[in-house]
Amino acid sequence: MRGRTHGAAMLAATACLFWLAAPAAAQQAPPRCRVVCTPSVAAMPGLLRTHLAGGPRVQSTGGTAHRLPSSSALELILAAAARTAVPRVSLFGSVQWLPNAGEAHNPFTLYTANELGGRVHANAPTLTVGGSVSLLDADATRGLFDLAANVGDLFSEAARPDDRAAYTHKLDLDLVAHAHVFASAPTRTYLHAASVFGILDYVATGLPQAGDEVPAGRRFLTDARPLALIVGLALPLTPTQP
Repeated sequence: MRGRTHGAAMLAATACLFWLAAPAAAQQAPPRCRVVCTPSVAAMPGLLRTHLAGGPRVQSTGGTAHRLPSSSALELILAAAARTAVPRVSLFGSVQWLPNAGEAHNPFTLYTANELGGRVHANAPTLTVGGSVSLLDADATRGLFDLAANVGDLFSEAARPDDRAAYTHKLDLDLVAHAHVFASAPTRTYLHAASVFGILDYVATGLPQAGDEVPAGRRFLTDARPLALIVGLALPLTPTQP
């Protein structure tokens, strides 16, 4: 029941982004919008690599201290972005999903993976909503790439032992780049608007700190190291906004 509640909340928040942009969409996409421009939507399948700077040191009960290793996982992102009347500033919202990630137990039934006879998928989606500032646009790089900085509110699974909810809000900081490797494709083709993206992601709050026991029986000896990299394809689902 809790999983369905969180999923409904995230879908509602994503719908709000489109609702805020609806007045601009009703107009015929003028060169400048008064508040929020017509949003664009993209599907972004990619590969997530965690612990780029090395994982934190942890120690399980009765065990020796060790460093959590880096891991790779498929990540699926559905992202919406809308320019604003403020130059270089946009609003964005995205839903992230790790379909193949695993965990030790089902958080809703509390049965462990061994008791269930196999791996448990930690595939609950997460939501990010925030603002973006363009640092370099494609025109400045002769159409090769663009670069932006994002500041967002990440609503994802609780990670601190004193958290009082299954999901908590976290400050999420990103550097996002798009390489326009298909720009030479014919302008009217779908491939022309696609790109290769890279996201350097840092979750600044809400993760385990030294002394936290997460899960029970495993103590963090150093703070979590949340620097991660996501690389993949950005596939537009709506016409690209100028």
